Amino acid sequence: MLTLPRHLMLAAALAAGLSLGSMAAQAEGDPAQDLAALEAQLAAAKEAQAALVRRMVEAIRAQEEASAKLVELAAKARTQEEALAKTDARLDKLQADNAKALLALAQKRDSLSKLLAGLQRLEQNPPPALVVSPGDVLTALRGAMMFGAVIPDLRHDMEELKQALADVETIKQALQAEKQRSADALSALERTRGEMAMVVSDRQKAAEEIAAALSTEKAKSDSLAAEARTLQDLVAVVEREKADEARRQQAEADARAKAEAERLAREEAARVQAEADAARAAKPPVIFAKALGQLDYPVEGKLWKGFGADNGLDGKTAGIFLAAQPKAQVLSPADGTIAFAGTFHSYDQVVIINPGDGYLVLLAGMHEITAAQGQTVRAGEPVGFMGDKPAHMALAADLTQAASPVLYVEFRKRNEPVDPSPWWRTGGKEAMR
Repeated sequence: MLTLPRHLMLAAALAAGLSLGSMAAQAEGDPAQDLAALEAQLAAAKEAQAALVRRMVEAIRAQEEASAKLVELAAKARTQEEALAKTDARLDKLQADNAKALLALAQKRDSLSKLLAGLQRLEQNPPPALVVSPGDVLTALRGAMMFGAVIPDLRHDMEELKQALADVETIKQALQAEKQRSADALSALERTRGEMAMVVSDRQKAAEEIAAALSTEKAKSDSLAAEARTLQDLVAVVEREKADEARRQQAEADARAKAEAERLAREEAARVQAEADAARAAKPPVIFAKALGQLDYPVEGKLWKGFGADNGLDGKTAGIFLAAQPKAQVLSPADGTIAFAGTFHSYDQVVIINPGDGYLVLLAGMHEITAAQGQTVRAGEPVGFMGDKPAHMALAADLTQAASPVLYVEFRKRNEPVDPSPWWRTGGKEAMR
């Protein structure tokens, strides 16, 4: 049976907030049982946390489904609102047509009423017959001529009146149909809005359930963590001396491993330095002033605008523009030292390489720079990457209209621009890979 020294029991009691009597009672128990109980409680805590994660995933999935349903219902409501608006527009037009038809009908009725009134007066005082009054021939002829003129007009007006009545009836039926369609569309819209309200309510309910579950599980987790810390403190007191010895042994082993690692690192650094020296000896740096016709374009692409071209800003280009592929890597065209790497005025992301002999090579328009100021680079060594579209450089008026990212390359000697054409490989219109 394991019995803890009293000073260790006192230290553990002070650390864990337990009484000396209860500590002694625990110390007199079986340490294996204490460890088993600790492992069981820790396993229960992990299982509770896993259950909480599963519930959180399910709730998030429910929220995503609710959001998708809301999007679908919103689109459906938008379609129904548009249909309702079109129905209202047709209803307004039909009402206007109905008003015009009723006005035309009223006018026809008024004209016909006047004509019928005249015929009634004629019927009450007809012209004399030739048999009765053979001497009043002029009056009889006038009556006959009037009947002959009125009867065709009367027939025509009656036909127009019948047509106007038919138009009014047709418009009336169309109005009733449109009103029914409008009522149906409005009813469908209200149903859709009701579904949306239910989805929003369900999602809110799910969110409240998540919050409640999180609060409950957090309280359980905190309680289990406190108990675990207490048991861990007790076990730590028992194992402290053993752990101290293990730490001492580990420290000695770490010191030996560190010394060995430092030795291997020195050997590796010496090997890398020797390889670099051998590489420099095998390929001495190219003298920039004498490298005419030997340099490759720094990016995969084609010439977009050459040296001395009209830049659209009342001036000429001081360098060349290369149309590159999206995210293409940018390579140093010559050996040299990085004199500058970063953002500079209207050139956006800029790398300036000093190849010597008073020359400078400027590369601008990159999305990302991988070179550092003061770094030595060789020709073909990566210094950055292009973006997905042309960078914001105030160097050409139509730069933003380019279909692909554009790299600006400028050679300068004693702060004066130099035509870089003689440096590129003979006939080289393609950039190096």
